[in-house]
Amino acid sequence: MKIGIQSFAIVLCNVLFLIVGSTFTSAAGAEQVDNSWLNGKWEGQPPEGGELTMTLSVDKDNKIRGSGIIPLRGGREAHPEVSGTVKGKQVVLETFFSEASVQRTVHYNCRFANNALQCRTAKGYKTTFKKVD
Repeated sequence: MKIGIQSFAIVLCNVLFLIVGSTFTSAAGAEQVDNSWLNGKWEGQPPEGGELTMTLSVDKDNKIRGSGIIPLRGGREAHPEVSGTVKGKQVVLETFFSEASVQRTVHYNCRFANNALQCRTAKGYKTTFKKVD
């Protein structure tokens, strides 16, 4: 079976079209959203009271890493580890207290609105974290 030059050219053009099209689709799908607005220090009231100051950083996979400080009585401090994810204006944060006698995690479901994180815990506690740095 012989393939004419014109048929070969059409097949070649179709193959190139598929390759170029898939390259643009992959590039568009891999486009990163800028979540750097979440980087920095945030303050708010945790469920147990006091003031929680978190220093947050978002990586390229929209994962949040950070640390926190809660001043306690007697000059002591609690230092929870902070992790989570961000997707658009939806933010999920978890504070993990590893140094407490009973290790525990507080889970916050948050929405970024009015330049603040409006959050709610699984037990229904509502709080707002505002950016301070």
